[in-house]
Amino acid sequence: MSSPDHIHLTRWGRSGPRVVLVHGSAQGSKVGGDHHFAAQRALGEEGWQLVVPDRPGHGASPAPGRPDDAEADGAWVADLLGDGAHLVGHSFGGCVALAAAARRPDAVRSLTLIEPGMQKLAIDDPHVRRFVLKLVATLVFSFSPERRAMRFARLIGIPGGIRGGSTREERKAMGRGIARLKVPSAQTLRTELEVVMAAGIPLLVVTGGWSQSFDAVGARVASVGGGQHRIVASPNHFPNLVPAFNPILTAFMHGAEPRDG
Repeated sequence: MSSPDHIHLTRWGRSGPRVVLVHGSAQGSKVGGDHHFAAQRALGEEGWQLVVPDRPGHGASPAPGRPDDAEADGAWVADLLGDGAHLVGHSFGGCVALAAAARRPDAVRSLTLIEPGMQKLAIDDPHVRRFVLKLVATLVFSFSPERRAMRFARLIGIPGGIRGGSTREERKAMGRGIARLKVPSAQTLRTELEVVMAAGIPLLVVTGGWSQSFDAVGARVASVGGGQHRIVASPNHFPNLVPAFNPILTAFMHGAEPRDG
């Protein structure tokens, strides 16, 4: 399994099927993937090998000199799949995971997307439209990068322990990163989901029930990709941190594992 030298990796577990977990957020955050997926660390003691990268410009990985870009990140995430792995992506990391799956579908045993940042795919839904209008207002009418980062975190539902921004400089950097996020087009997302469906990759989309917009997006993504949508009750954008999540994820991944004979 290879990865670029500049990508910091956290590993949990020494044996079992490989699972690659891709976090969201915006460049400038010092919070890495190990915090975003802290509740999944226990799976390393349950027969899974987890690989958790810090995306470029996040956590311990240095800034890449470009905006957050799902297609660019998807290229190196695809390399982390090795000869086969389960793939999990949260928020913008869901866009990255989908790009990686479309790039190397034969290496993906299953794909789990947690509250994916794919609003463009469901912009016809009124809940999604209202959310996107609020998001645009946050980007346009935040008169400083620091203010933008704080308003974005509240809108998205990011809990304090994960949102980053412990210093003013970090909040400024995150605010600049949010303004430059390169979100895939609806056509790109649809094409990649069609690749996933055509390849027969088991797809699970999880949302937390706290946001009608994210639930609508989750249902749409599952429909286009031929997968299933599950709501795991959560008070915020991180249903993967709720105790009920891990049993659902592991059952799904076990069901996608190849069977001998």
